[in-house]
Amino acid sequence: MFPSFFKFIITLLLFTSFFYKVNSLKCPKRHYRGKQEKFVVILKDNPSLNSRSLNSRRRDHFNKMSKCLNKTTIPTIPFHDDTNKLDNEKDVLQDFNVENVITGYVGYFDPNFVKDELKDWDDVDVVEKEKTFKVTSWKRKLSKRSSNDIVQQSTTLWNLDRIDQTTNKLDKKFKYPSSAGKGVNIYVIDTGISIAHKEFEGRAKFGASFCDKCSNIDDNGHGTHVAAIVAGKTFGVAKLSNVIAVKVLDKFGIGTSSSVIAGLIYVFNEHMKNKNKNTIINMSLAGSDDSLTINLIMQKLFAAGIHVVVAAGNNFHSNSCNFAPASSPHAITVGAIDESDKLTDFTNIGQCVNIFAPGKNIQSAWKSSNTSTKILDGTSQATPHVSGTIALMISKSGNKSPSQIKNDLINISTKNVIKDIPSKNTNTKILILDINNGLNIASPNNLLKVPG
Repeated sequence: MFPSFFKFIITLLLFTSFFYKVNSLKCPKRHYRGKQEKFVVILKDNPSLNSRSLNSRRRDHFNKMSKCLNKTTIPTIPFHDDTNKLDNEKDVLQDFNVENVITGYVGYFDPNFVKDELKDWDDVDVVEKEKTFKVTSWKRKLSKRSSNDIVQQSTTLWNLDRIDQTTNKLDKKFKYPSSAGKGVNIYVIDTGISIAHKEFEGRAKFGASFCDKCSNIDDNGHGTHVAAIVAGKTFGVAKLSNVIAVKVLDKFGIGTSSSVIAGLIYVFNEHMKNKNKNTIINMSLAGSDDSLTINLIMQKLFAAGIHVVVAAGNNFHSNSCNFAPASSPHAITVGAIDESDKLTDFTNIGQCVNIFAPGKNIQSAWKSSNTSTKILDGTSQATPHVSGTIALMISKSGNKSPSQIKNDLINISTKNVIKDIPSKNTNTKILILDINNGLNIASPNNLLKVPG
């Protein structure tokens, strides 16, 4: 009798404590009834708190949202087809929590509530209006069609021919380590991948889709093109690596910061549960400006040992530091050169660019059929050359921390060969006028080279 009685008392006290806590939450005095817009919210990180305390604080925040704003919280889940859409999206908070790492969510709010209230809540770190992201390439024309050993492939592809040597005297060969990226997983956060394309030889698979009203296939083609530059048997740098499609951009190559964040969190969780920690993210996309929320998550990925490679963007020699995800110091940011080792006219530049790779007249796989190809230009095309090179480095010499891999990548790069540079330059840096603010900004004169 007594044990049951004590259990009843304890349960009653816990319920009373919870009821009191919820009802003691202070809601905004003002009622906000303006047009709701979509925002990304990240809660403060507190390393001094244990897991239980962090989860309690997270619950308190969502309880307040429920009591004060009638917002229901659900986990962010992949869309399975183009009909999988929330009916009551404006009443829902989509939580992208990673336990003990990051807590955040996406939701609709009156902008005045965000400005006057939410951004000043004690547990809120960043609130940012949702941004637009898009692919960073242009279409040209469609065409049909752990060892130290070195493999040599005959090729007419100038881009592969260029990155295995230090000079521009191309020999119509692509030489790379025989391990060829085997055992490395590259997550292509993009428009999807045509996984049945013959270029992938069964090494491509679908991971998840997070863009609104999207199918699980690549109905744009950009993601397939990028993935084959990473891992294609003909067009790829790392010909034995695995590519996983994480779809965050629609058939027009456009997405949002919330879909990109959902894709990044998906890869984070996959990395944490996989025994194989050889994880690379390729992001051949760019936002319209910078993003604190994206960069905070990139920092967490970096700390978890995930290598993130991103496009510098195609804003015609603008400062890459003004655009996400290129602005992140925790990513490897890639600019584009042409066949003559010149900067392309479209590539962004600046201190946030770490390395340049071929990005003009790049042939790769396309979505039209299992054998179709297309030629594209863009920093989108330069970026997967670097992702593939990192896969070669890992499969040949073993994985290292993102900072070590970044240093090794730059150390083996070819220095001071990029031409068409303004006259003001130093030994290893090129100075270009930043058209955004009139300042001189430096870009590294590093041209990608695969390991020997």
